Amino acid sequence: MKRMGLMLTLAAVLLPLACKAAKKHRLSRKPVVVLDMDVVAERSLPGRAAAQYIRTVKNILHRSVEETRLAWQGREQTPEGIRAISQAQSNYQQQLALYQKKLDNEIGDIVSAAVRSWLSRNKHVAAVVPANETLGYNKTADITRQIMAEVDWYKPSFPPLPRTRANRAVL
Repeated sequence: MKRMGLMLTLAAVLLPLACKAAKKHRLSRKPVVVLDMDVVAERSLPGRAAAQYIRTVKNILHRSVEETRLAWQGREQTPEGIRAISQAQSNYQQQLALYQKKLDNEIGDIVSAAVRSWLSRNKHVAAVVPANETLGYNKTADITRQIMAEVDWYKPSFPPLPRTRANRAVL
């Protein structure tokens, strides 16, 4: 789910760049290259940092739900208990989705900046397209490793961790 969101965000960022570059260089014989965004998201330093960050967020939010369950232990079948636990679970899902979207946007911005930087140094290339958006490609057209080296220079900025009763004392 989170990988699909990241993929859609990156595709939304890269496709307009690719279309613009393709229109600009339509008459020339410049090559189009591909980027495997799954590999970049999973193996790059910012991608791994984002994965660790979202695991931490999940743990914090899960603790908050568990605290609510413990607070209503023995009364979880009452209407108030059901409502409180349901609200805690709903809050967990909403906050997790919000943090995932923020991370997807941050990683998407980093990859987009890395691609723009790479394209500025490689003017012989017409466009960079996502590998999963192609019907097929030659491995010589894959620039994933080069973009990963570029992406690894960027330091992602993540939003502050969620604050719950459990981690307020720690923070």
